[in-house]
Amino acid sequence: MKIEIMKQPVMFRVLYALTPISLYSIFLFGWQVLALIAVSNISAFLAEYLFIRNKPGGKVTSAVFVTGTLLGLILPPTLPLWMAAIGAFTAIVFGKMIFGGFGMNLFNPAIVGRTFLYVTFANYMTVRWQSPFTSLPGGFARYSNLAAITSATPIVSENTFRLGQIFTGQIPGSAGETSALLIILAGIYLILTKTAKWQAMLSTLLSFLLFTAIFYQGSNPLYYLFSGGFLFGTVFMVTDPISMPKNKYAVWIFGLLVGFLTVFIRKFSLWSEGFMFALLLANSFLPIIEYGLTMKKKPVKAKP
Repeated sequence: MKIEIMKQPVMFRVLYALTPISLYSIFLFGWQVLALIAVSNISAFLAEYLFIRNKPGGKVTSAVFVTGTLLGLILPPTLPLWMAAIGAFTAIVFGKMIFGGFGMNLFNPAIVGRTFLYVTFANYMTVRWQSPFTSLPGGFARYSNLAAITSATPIVSENTFRLGQIFTGQIPGSAGETSALLIILAGIYLILTKTAKWQAMLSTLLSFLLFTAIFYQGSNPLYYLFSGGFLFGTVFMVTDPISMPKNKYAVWIFGLLVGFLTVFIRKFSLWSEGFMFALLLANSFLPIIEYGLTMKKKPVKAKP
């Protein structure tokens, strides 16, 4: 059995950007983070291989490892590994392969996988958070810190954590979403290497900050910006070259929609983390938005 992998330099650069975030996540939460990432990647790889194994010239794409790594980093560190495997399998099969494979998917596969887990295993995805290690060697010397399980995260327990803690990642949360500093640096790298479009990031950020100021008057918008998975999703998922708009004007509309929906869902729904639902909804409207911007009016023929 010969397994070939399609080399995609763009995907490699995304993985490079995720490497510091992954290492810091291990420091914060232990080697269980690496186990989550490994299981997610293996499951995602196997899911794609099952679909392409009998196709002439079929190759597993490098993008599958981006999906696996992203999913591992947006999961709670305490999540059982078998759930991560199910989430990754779902991400590839229902977020990618049913649309025809790489380049055809409407939704970001990692977000599809996380949303499935979020709805199916709500208890594990919403209330079981591990407090981070804060001093060396931290998680590099431990598999986990299950003795320090908490339900408090910045997004559900406002004003519990200082802004400095949130910015540097010294808070409970999903494995790779806590450090705003590393996420911002990763975003700068992706922009400088022309891996991601800055327009998508900027429009999403501006929309989020604007509507946060409107819906949360008197609060510091940065607190909400650095809390939860919004910033991570803006850098790594809104900019996904497959599921984002191709039209330059649609990119701005898309970003504005994601930012608005994230704040709206956080404010008025039972779901404290609004980004993943916001992105899925924006992806759903994307074909209509692009069609409305690109369709040409048929010339009206004069009556004789």
